[in-house]
Amino acid sequence: KTMASKTSGSVVDVLDRVIGIPSSKSSSDGNNDNNIGSAEFIPSKTFTGSKKGYVFRTSEEFGTGYHLDSALSRSTTPSTPADTANKDKKRPRSNDSDKNDNDNGAPTKRSIRWGNDTTLSIPSRDPKPKQPTPSQLLAIAEASLESHPTSCLKLLTLNPSTLQSASISLSRTLEKNQLLRAQYADDPEKFMMNELALNDEICGFQAVAVDVSMYGYLVEFDVIKSFLALLSHENGDVAMSVVNVLVELLDPLLLREDEEKAGEEEGKELSAEVRRKNVGLLARTFVDGGGLELLVSNIGRLEENVEAEAKGIEDILTLMEALLDLDRAGVLQQTSDNVDEEENKSVSVVALLCKQTLFLSWLFGRIEKKNEIDATATAPTSPVVLKLHASEVLSTILQHEDYSMQRCGDKLSCLPKYTCAFDDLDVKPAAISKSSKNDVEEKDEKVDGMEVLLQSIAVYRKADPQTEVECEFLENTFDALAATLLREDNVENFVEYQGIELMLRCLREKVHSGGGALKVLNFAVSGSARSVSEEAATNITDGNIKGVNDAYKKACETFIQAGGLKVIFPLFMARKGAIPCPALCSEAGSNLAKRAMSNSAHKDDNAKGALSKRAKKAAHARKKWLAEVEQNVIYIMYALTRYIDEKSPHDAHARLLVKFVEEDCVSHYFVSGFTLFRINHFTRLFL
Repeated sequence: KTMASKTSGSVVDVLDRVIGIPSSKSSSDGNNDNNIGSAEFIPSKTFTGSKKGYVFRTSEEFGTGYHLDSALSRSTTPSTPADTANKDKKRPRSNDSDKNDNDNGAPTKRSIRWGNDTTLSIPSRDPKPKQPTPSQLLAIAEASLESHPTSCLKLLTLNPSTLQSASISLSRTLEKNQLLRAQYADDPEKFMMNELALNDEICGFQAVAVDVSMYGYLVEFDVIKSFLALLSHENGDVAMSVVNVLVELLDPLLLREDEEKAGEEEGKELSAEVRRKNVGLLARTFVDGGGLELLVSNIGRLEENVEAEAKGIEDILTLMEALLDLDRAGVLQQTSDNVDEEENKSVSVVALLCKQTLFLSWLFGRIEKKNEIDATATAPTSPVVLKLHASEVLSTILQHEDYSMQRCGDKLSCLPKYTCAFDDLDVKPAAISKSSKNDVEEKDEKVDGMEVLLQSIAVYRKADPQTEVECEFLENTFDALAATLLREDNVENFVEYQGIELMLRCLREKVHSGGGALKVLNFAVSGSARSVSEEAATNITDGNIKGVNDAYKKACETFIQAGGLKVIFPLFMARKGAIPCPALCSEAGSNLAKRAMSNSAHKDDNAKGALSKRAKKAAHARKKWLAEVEQNVIYIMYALTRYIDEKSPHDAHARLLVKFVEEDCVSHYFVSGFTLFRINHFTRLFL
């Protein structure tokens, strides 16, 4: 055997044989090829150089030495005549067996020729992917945001220069988005990424809620102006992102100074007055810019069946409630430029909602809507929770002095129907003439809020609420109805719709709704403190009260005609069997409250001291319930004796006086109890 002259060339040949690639020299030199394989093993203790066709290694069969390269020996095996005949034929690049048989269309390997007799397999190239549709791109983007919700959010540094830069960037991104939407109205893929970037910039302003002192820069750099423009955006998700940020910025809890933090960082914490000024400036700028109208318009285009949109409704109600709380705290009046010329005072949020929006109509429509799911649902955005939240906001608005004093808003029986500014109202000209009559009827359609409240209460005239959510909703409904009766126009509708009969029905059944019914009857027959203290004395003629109190006088007469004396006098005489019982789901009607009341009734001091804080709280709620029942009964009796006279129809005056001379009323127990009751209330008057 002839050794190779150069070691480097021998190493290359050995590597070629190891990986299975025949050497170019061996393929060209046929004489050397015939000598390969003459000896299967050549013993050698050390490596003495490369040998053609051999590999130096150690094996268990032969030991250490030169072993015949099996791969090379197979490639140099003498060919048959048939192989020799087919040697010059062109081989196909791939066989039919290499074709892709996978139904999924996954790429497979294909065979290619390497050298003379070697065939290798390489992966086939993937086919060109299809371009995803806009809906698929949107789904991919939403999935990316859900998996990495904070990956692309920008955290703003709280200083004026950063806020100014963020404001400029927000306005530019909004302008670019408007241009892209106008240019590619039918191709959402063109502006989808821009709206995602717009959403990220909006959410970045949540960090400003950490430092209330930066609120002035939000107004100065027109960030609120951009937010107002974004609330009318075609994409509802962008508008809801703005609402979410405003909920954080206008949280009423920001008015409270953190005393612990102020003690740790002296001089860095803002005073309560500065907090009120900054929060009031931001809230007033939002309200004066038309933010209330935009919120009411957005709430109409959201569907409760969609989880994200139901969250948007909850955020809008939360923001409305926050603005009402700030207004009630007097924060908005300190920075108000919108002043009522007649009364020389700033216009409240309630006045703006009643005069400029249809928010009351939407609230009544939401309360009237029946729940499609079980009432025991407690999800944060379930229809039951949204209905409860709507009742809370409605009760807050109707209890405001601007509505009760008839400074704003119509009576509940003739509210305009709610319409959304985002609804598609385009009608073809051919259809206008055919449906003109129907359009006129729809415009004249009204919302009867008084009927909605009475229907909501009528459900519980015989049965108690079963859950805490139902119990709280019922209490909010009673509060809203009682507040509306401070207006004389609503009292007339209440009597006309047989509201007094419904309240007496609740009292006769002695259910949970009886406590709220007494409160409503008190407001229905008594009126406001203004009508009692100021105007009553100026409208008395020949012993009759006229003018503003005619509605309450008629309510008292209707109360006696409906048999209210038979219901109210047992309560007036403090009969325990006549007192309405609170529901078990309420704190006052729980078993814990009953046990706490029974333990506190004992004279044993040890029993009193054994009550837990929870038991004491339940006992306090029970006492408050009984005190409210007693107070409302006294006010009702006072109103009856004040408004009922000899000229009242249906012998109302005689029937009232007869009740005081009945056997039960002139008994020793009633006289002594009533005297003690008067002394207790007289003592409270001077405390």
